[in-house]
Amino acid sequence: MIWITTALVILIATGGYTYYSKVFLATQTTNVTGVQTALAQRGNLVLSATGTGTLIAQTDATFGFETSGQVTQVFVKIGDQVEAGQVIAQLDDTLVQMKYIEAQPALQELHSAASIATVQKEIATAKDTEASARAWLGYLLSPEVIDAEENLATAEQRLAEAQSEAKAKPSDFANQKIKEGEAAVTYLKEKLTQAWSYYENVYLPENFTQYESQGRTQVVVTYIDPYTGEVLPEIDRPSTADIAKARNDLAQAKETIKNGEAYLEAMNTGTIPEGATGGKLNDLYDAQLALKNAQFALEATKLIAPISGTVTALVVNIGEQGNNASAVTISQLSQPYIVDAYIDQSDWGVAKVGNKVNVTFNLLTNQTFPGTVTTVYPELVSSNNSSLVHILVQLDQSISQDLPAGTGASVAVVGGEANNVVLVPVNAIHKTESGKYAVTVIQNGKQSEQEVEIGLQNETYAEIKSGLEAGAIVVAK
Repeated sequence: MIWITTALVILIATGGYTYYSKVFLATQTTNVTGVQTALAQRGNLVLSATGTGTLIAQTDATFGFETSGQVTQVFVKIGDQVEAGQVIAQLDDTLVQMKYIEAQPALQELHSAASIATVQKEIATAKDTEASARAWLGYLLSPEVIDAEENLATAEQRLAEAQSEAKAKPSDFANQKIKEGEAAVTYLKEKLTQAWSYYENVYLPENFTQYESQGRTQVVVTYIDPYTGEVLPEIDRPSTADIAKARNDLAQAKETIKNGEAYLEAMNTGTIPEGATGGKLNDLYDAQLALKNAQFALEATKLIAPISGTVTALVVNIGEQGNNASAVTISQLSQPYIVDAYIDQSDWGVAKVGNKVNVTFNLLTNQTFPGTVTTVYPELVSSNNSSLVHILVQLDQSISQDLPAGTGASVAVVGGEANNVVLVPVNAIHKTESGKYAVTVIQNGKQSEQEVEIGLQNETYAEIKSGLEAGAIVVAK
């Protein structure tokens, strides 16, 4: 028993010394020859910021009627689940129903077979008029001039389109199209000049020289040029008014054809082509607009849910006046939950999108749920004479319990984490003249400065990434 007792005493004494030297000293500073020291040790360092928050809906929508009127029906109550597009309530729509019904016949008439047949007949007539007008203008100015003018107009239009396209989408291909278009315009301008020369020198004398009868013979009427004294044939060239009228007749025929074909296209597609004009197209536009406005007014009498979710507020009652004031709130309380949280402004550096967060709900004690910072608002919020950082936290996964909106929560935002690293007290680190970090190491009773690289640090400890090993004794000021 004496030997056993002696062994136990030695074992306890040895264990106590081991704990003191390896554990207790590792966590405490000491005073060696009047110098406060600390032991560099391995451990974990977590930078975090705590705060409070509340559970909020992922999306809220508060809305009212788009018009005013008496409420005739309410289809939901608070707590009901609704789908986007579902009718929540209805106003009296008696008058707008009548206007909607009245707007339909005018549009239907424009779409009728008789209306379409009339337009087709107008197009056919305009095409005949176009052919006659073009032939007459061709006689007055020569077919060569008319062809040259039309070819040049087409080339100028294509050049304008190429320039517009190049401005919208610059490219080497677009620039090449502009060069080709400019070359075509230059060439066709020259061709038009040649056509006018042919018109003056050949076409006019051949087709508009005046003749007079002398017996049974037709003789050219001549005159003497007052400047040259030369005898020249008298040419009865077309007047400016005749040419202008012929051009106008041709342009009107083309416009009638264009508008008629645009109208038929609108009949087939239901859409008026961009830039199209004409009386019938204007009638079509007015009829479509009237029906659209009547339909919109009819739809405005319905209160329609813009999103799916839970009805959390409802201020709509049958018999009362409904209007565009906020009448209904729909909240999306689907999981994973979102926490609207606040942390102190001193922790601004920890508030980063993507940082991990540990969330604890007041209604679920002793349970912590992981989350992620999804939003950091750029402006501080004042509360009780304090400035706070406003953040949103999305839980990483759904939880088994359903919680009501407004549930209180505590959050711990993790700004950084280093595991199994060398740690020293912050007051053991100082800056050198070169701006780098260093510690004062005590070895064999002597002090020496040693440069280190630091990582994470909080108010108490700093991570040593290089330059110091665990177990070293450093001066702690």
